[in-house]
Amino acid sequence: RRIDPSVRQIDASDYRSSASTGEGAVLAVGSGQSGGQIAEDLLVSGRQVFLATGRIGRIPHSYRGRNLALWLVEMGALDVRRKDFVQPDGTILARPLQGAVETLSLQSLSARGAVLLGRLTGADGRTLTFSDDVAENLRFADEASAQVRGRIDDYIARNGIDAPPAVDDPAEVVAPRVPSPPITALDLEAAGIRTIVWCTGFEGDYGWLRVPGALGSDGQPSHADCIGTAAGLYFPGLDFASTRKSGTILASLEESRTIVNDILRRLGKDHGQ
Repeated sequence: RRIDPSVRQIDASDYRSSASTGEGAVLAVGSGQSGGQIAEDLLVSGRQVFLATGRIGRIPHSYRGRNLALWLVEMGALDVRRKDFVQPDGTILARPLQGAVETLSLQSLSARGAVLLGRLTGADGRTLTFSDDVAENLRFADEASAQVRGRIDDYIARNGIDAPPAVDDPAEVVAPRVPSPPITALDLEAAGIRTIVWCTGFEGDYGWLRVPGALGSDGQPSHADCIGTAAGLYFPGLDFASTRKSGTILASLEESRTIVNDILRRLGKDHGQ
């Protein structure tokens, strides 16, 4: 991508508040948790926001009387092993959009003033191009939310759980405001955009780790369930390392046990025990 250097660019990891984006309108690229929550924060502060969306699911903040995370943990949905949710091409779908304190959706963001764009496809100076896929991205997120809500409904019914009835979530039923015709090319100067926040995912920089066999061809840790391919190295806390809950606090106990057990195994072998 070639973007005019006068346009400020920051990574989502460097975002602290709307003040960190300076003045003018802001383009957030990516509509996962980081992109959605940063867009919301900017809107609350009164900023003009453009949001480049993608094919990312959504889950409500709460459903049938409980936080979604509690349902997912109880159902065992986060214990699904990595091999069972990796895509055929080796990729993993991004974590779904979820609000920190309430349900967050593309349509609710648009209703609050965010201009929804499709996937960013190119940049040339001050002109950016986008796919015409906003409607598709809205539909994909809606279907993902409906699917998880359906699974919870089935779980409640199968187990005879006394839970409140389902009610419509305002953030999910509000009508989206989509530019018509869709915006497929955007002049940053004309739109008043002075800052771009890249919310396109996180990867660790392991260039400092110079141990033979420690990293794969992609520069990321080579491991199985946090246990490094290079003996004696361990990588807790990696996203989707073993299960869907990997990379969250929910996986800390399980990963700690895995690492301790491997250390004990190695010590026992080394000492002939």
